[in-house]
Amino acid sequence: MFGALLATMKHRLCTFFIATACAVAFSFARGADAEADAAWKKVETAMDSLKKPAVRPTSREEAMAFFKKGITTTDEAGKTFLDKYPNDPRRWTLRLFDGQTAQAREALGIPLKGDQATVLAEILKATDADSETKGEASALTLESNAAKVKDGSMTEADWIKSAEAHLKAFPNCEQNKMIAGTISGIKTLAELKTKPLELKFTAVDGHEIDLANMKGKVVLIDFWATWCGPCVAELPNVLKAYEKLHGKGFEIVGISLDSEKEKLESFTKEKGMTWPQYFDGKGWENEVSTRLGIRSIPAMWLVNKKGMVVSTDARGKLEELVEKNLAE
Repeated sequence: MFGALLATMKHRLCTFFIATACAVAFSFARGADAEADAAWKKVETAMDSLKKPAVRPTSREEAMAFFKKGITTTDEAGKTFLDKYPNDPRRWTLRLFDGQTAQAREALGIPLKGDQATVLAEILKATDADSETKGEASALTLESNAAKVKDGSMTEADWIKSAEAHLKAFPNCEQNKMIAGTISGIKTLAELKTKPLELKFTAVDGHEIDLANMKGKVVLIDFWATWCGPCVAELPNVLKAYEKLHGKGFEIVGISLDSEKEKLESFTKEKGMTWPQYFDGKGWENEVSTRLGIRSIPAMWLVNKKGMVVSTDARGKLEELVEKNLAE
């Protein structure tokens, strides 16, 4: 689940990472100074140019140049605004922008305006920051803390506690659906790891699949789709591990989130994916993935010889994990 949350975070940062900042509803007093509003309009325009580019980048180089120009243009408009109106509450929207673009600034060589954690904490403590801005800062803090859970410096229980506090404090935050889903997913996985995984279905090729009959083998449960770029990019590694370790007791079960059966069958045949595939044509509403709390793909779960889920993040280290569990 944290892999899903981090994947979402990476996606937001790499594909118009400031879309959230642009979507914040700016609501201020009707009697605000007209000159201040005009200056702020320039800030909004700069931010909006990043969300709705006139011409979308078509290469990595173009994307980097686009983001660099957008950030620096927003910074310039923001500086002009803050020089004249340093106490305007809208300054916190600019600080949120600083926090949201922190990682991008580092990658693009643009001066940082404080590390992300410090900036977000500053917003959350502000007495005059609006609820929408604080909610976004809180949500981004949760996303950042997901990495701490993965490296062991924060427990899942502490993350859930802070996430539930966020939902209560900011009930209208745009990210709440994702956060609530992550909480649910973590709890589901915790329960799954206490007993053998139950998975039974009729595969696309007509074979009856029952994970209970695969005990004694190490099984990869691969949640994927033909339209998922990262899934397709990972396929060579999956095929390599399967070819090397299948004869030693390694199996794969695909859970396809495709909606077109013919496309799925054609793709798997072309790529030499001979393992069984679950397909119900429901896309993101796929019954198996929904039941198991999958909210982003690729998602690669590894089940050991006893039928227990031992990893929900096997991507990038599949062969190593399979060999380790085969040896047990």
